[in-house]
Amino acid sequence: MSDPSDYRSHSYIRRRGRLTKAQARALHEYTATYAISPDQVMDMAGDHPVGFEIGFGMGHALLQWAADAPAWHLFGVELYQPGIGALTDGLRREELSNVFVLEYPAQEVCAALPPSCVDEVRIFFPDPWPKKRHLKRRLIQPPFVHELSRVVKPHGVVRIATDWAPYAAWIRECFAARTDFEVQLDQVRAADATPTDAALRGVTNFEKRGERLGHDIADFEYRRC
Repeated sequence: MSDPSDYRSHSYIRRRGRLTKAQARALHEYTATYAISPDQVMDMAGDHPVGFEIGFGMGHALLQWAADAPAWHLFGVELYQPGIGALTDGLRREELSNVFVLEYPAQEVCAALPPSCVDEVRIFFPDPWPKKRHLKRRLIQPPFVHELSRVVKPHGVVRIATDWAPYAAWIRECFAARTDFEVQLDQVRAADATPTDAALRGVTNFEKRGERLGHDIADFEYRRC
């Protein structure tokens, strides 16, 4: 198991933002019902298939995943408090009980997990940090891909989507450098094109924004060897 202290050099803040009344109420109540710490993941997973969505934003895709896969136990990793409020409000409204929330940096969560324990990881539209001086803040980095390789089960998958072409190129480069992931999907579609079945997933607000800006959408799927 990796040492979580390896990631303490990263700078993270709890992102507050503006809350609606429903989000504020859900955020106030979510800790007792949905919030867990990284060392509780395996206890909560039990014998169920395990999925992670890292950076779930407002939670739309994670809610859809939870409804589509009731036998899975899903873990959402997010620091954006309005998003956590929106997700937990949706979980209560739709009476979904198979999702748990980790309000921790993704690197810290992965470092705390045992090897080969996750069936699927989804990372949809992570912050591209487009300025050159900020590139080191991107989530997808060689050390993080190494951590994904460690925690994802053989034949498990990592799915990533981005609307930022330079980030898409960087994702390809990071995964191409490894021999323990096989490319299952590397697809780019125009902003106004309909996704193929292979790339269908819950649509996020960041994806909609990218489409409005005319950005191509890149979808990736990597299978752990």
